[in-house]
Amino acid sequence: MKRWEPERTLHSFNSVGLSSEHQPGRGAGEDTGIGRSDLEAKYGSAVAGLVFLSASGGIGLTTMTALMAKQLRDMVLSCALVDLDLDGGGMDVLVGIEGAPGMRLGGIHAPLGRVDPQALREELPVWDGIPLLSNDPWSAPSQGWWDVDAAVNAMAGFADLLLIDAGRGRGLGNLRSLKGLPSLLMVDMTVLGLARAKALLQALNSRRGAGDQAQDGPLISCRPPMALIGMMPTQHRVSHGVDPEQAKEFLGRSVDVVLNPQPKLSASVLDGRGLERVPRAYARALHPLVERIAGMIVGERREERVSSRELTRSKAVQ
Repeated sequence: MKRWEPERTLHSFNSVGLSSEHQPGRGAGEDTGIGRSDLEAKYGSAVAGLVFLSASGGIGLTTMTALMAKQLRDMVLSCALVDLDLDGGGMDVLVGIEGAPGMRLGGIHAPLGRVDPQALREELPVWDGIPLLSNDPWSAPSQGWWDVDAAVNAMAGFADLLLIDAGRGRGLGNLRSLKGLPSLLMVDMTVLGLARAKALLQALNSRRGAGDQAQDGPLISCRPPMALIGMMPTQHRVSHGVDPEQAKEFLGRSVDVVLNPQPKLSASVLDGRGLERVPRAYARALHPLVERIAGMIVGERREERVSSRELTRSKAVQ
């Protein structure tokens, strides 16, 4: 299979993809690129990941996380899925591999704070070529934050990019592996959904601004969202959703991609057939964002190779 390559040299997410007026959620001086945690030097974290959040339940956050992993995999990138929706979970059920043997989050115990990456990789169930660590809270007790942290760090040892379903982001504040990672926010395009999204945006910005002076709290310490993905409500919920321009005025920033519910996709999940394919409408709408994510990972690989060669030459000179 031919390896996907970006169309141009990439230095940040603004290098390619959406037009300037639709570049997702970049504030003054804010770094929104994919990369390793900005606290890597302090905590030793080497996680390259993207956190998926939503202030509303039942709008397809887990589905979106899995579908974007599939699109990135099609670009021949090594991805892994991590289910950190501690209150909900069940990503393995959603994608249709709940019967597959393998490790779940509740089975990980790391009293010394470390899990061997290769050993974990061999234990994980695989969905469509993508390793998946699912949280099944109904079958295993809740883990300590150190166990979850060790699992995330281990998965970063064998994947180019972790796609992390963090639910509402609660209960994850102690995870050093997630500190400073970029995020995407999925927004329910209803009046109540926008109100909840605004509250979460404000909380993420406040937590980010507090920096190291803030004590660890229940909310995840990732970066504010680099993009907002809006999901229009189904007709049985409300007659119509909020217009994107009205949403922009209320939230103070654009909703970068707006999607409509796909009945066939919902039926596939509810019937237990899992996620069979990425709907064409979703693939087209999400392509610029997915391409930018892939471009950043490829660009980071190149920088790491160059740094490695320079280090080798430096040692040879010495």
